[in-house]
Amino acid sequence: MTGKDDYQALSSKLATVLDKLQAGDVQVDDAVKLYEEGLTLITALEQHLQQAENKIEKLKLQSKV
Repeated sequence: MTGKDDYQALSSKLATVLDKLQAGDVQVDDAVKLYEEGLTLITALEQHLQQAENKIEKLKLQSKV
């Protein structure tokens, strides 16, 4: 995962991780790694959403000036 991934790319990666975990044929060690990767992706997605929310709020404030 790079710092340049956009929301859609991160979301797609998370979907892949979830599919692998839900397949049920993952070894325990691999499942733990996938779970950790999923948490990292979720954090990055939350940051993207927070940045978007902040930008929208800033734009709303600017439009009232």
